[in-house]
Amino acid sequence: MIKQTLLLVLLICALPVSAENLQITDAWIKNLPAVVPVRAGYMKISNTQSQDITILSLDSKLFEGIHIHQTFEVDGVTSMRAIGDLTIRAGESLELAPGGFHLMMMSPLEELSPGQKVVVTLHYQGQKTQTIEMVVRK
Repeated sequence: MIKQTLLLVLLICALPVSAENLQITDAWIKNLPAVVPVRAGYMKISNTQSQDITILSLDSKLFEGIHIHQTFEVDGVTSMRAIGDLTIRAGESLELAPGGFHLMMMSPLEELSPGQKVVVTLHYQGQKTQTIEMVVRK
């Protein structure tokens, strides 16, 4: 009986823990000529969890760095700035799109081509991660 109980406890401990991930759809990277040192990344993000989720950073083996940026307008002049982390409120959605929030994907480490899938890891508050694929588009 002790062996069976111990085996049951070990099996329960080995079950994957349900991560509190965001639902990511339509994740893509704008393809640009190889001489351009940055790419823009876009996606639709939904938080179906009961608590806010904060993206602290992103990374990929195909880019030297990835930063979250926001486009804004002041006195008729459009600019963008890095925003650090991004919180998606519980039950809400956000679209990263041209002219708003977006990813700045710095210094591609290889030439990208339309249709290519790029693996990107999102790092959340609480040391949680989520891996997604982004498709390179024209």
